[in-house]
Amino acid sequence: MPPASLPELAPLAGLLVLLELAVGTVTVSAVLDQVGHVGRGFAGTTAAICALIMGADLLVISGVSDPGGLLHGAHDSGAQATFAHGAVAFTILLAVDALFAAVGTEISRRVVAAVTVAVGLGTVVTASLAVGPALTGVGTALLAFLSGALLGGSALAGMLLGHWYLVTPSMSFRPLRLSIYTVFAAVGVDCAVIAVALVADAGARDRLLSGDQAFLFWLLVIGAGVLFTAGVAAFTLYFARIRANQPATAMLYVLIITVVMGLVPAHLLYLLTGVGV
Repeated sequence: MPPASLPELAPLAGLLVLLELAVGTVTVSAVLDQVGHVGRGFAGTTAAICALIMGADLLVISGVSDPGGLLHGAHDSGAQATFAHGAVAFTILLAVDALFAAVGTEISRRVVAAVTVAVGLGTVVTASLAVGPALTGVGTALLAFLSGALLGGSALAGMLLGHWYLVTPSMSFRPLRLSIYTVFAAVGVDCAVIAVALVADAGARDRLLSGDQAFLFWLLVIGAGVLFTAGVAAFTLYFARIRANQPATAMLYVLIITVVMGLVPAHLLYLLTGVGV
């Protein structure tokens, strides 16, 4: 059977990116809520938006019934069912999280938020178990998916936080700066994961470095997803330091676009070559 093409792999890459955005965003927002004291309004709104993202993700998941079969590799139908069930549970918990942020006590909403984050991260693990065996292993998949969740989540949480200053203009700019520092940390983690993946898979890495997929790798994964993202984050941090919320929020829009431009092709190349970039 011939290997799957990039268009055939696009739905699978898309559902993984949507999952990572939702898990990463609700996780980063929970940390910002705890450390930066952004408040229950931001936490609940973010959870509701992530629930909408997961709703779209569930629609894509319903159309990709056999991820392992699509990759023409070893796959476990039980692991795929567990992943689908985990995605449903995570979506429900996001809605409950949004509800408790609105009407729950402070302790109860934080408990629900923690459970939601834990189930979301568990769903990323089940996604790795469903996809990884058909490629280069569960460990490689988990590293790729978790680093993607951190990068995508920090960017989207930062953009949502930038908008939240329109609701509470007197809020400290410390949480926004913390979110941008998280983006820088995520870029560093992403670079480390890419380096490890390239070193670990000497057979397939030539396709990315100088072969038939080099254009996608250098232009989008490295150019947009790493270099341009880091540059935009630096400008955003500058505006946050001078308390210029509107240009900072505008840069955060650009940031989430560049992050997605890097994540989608990175996942496509991983599914195509097995190199977990």
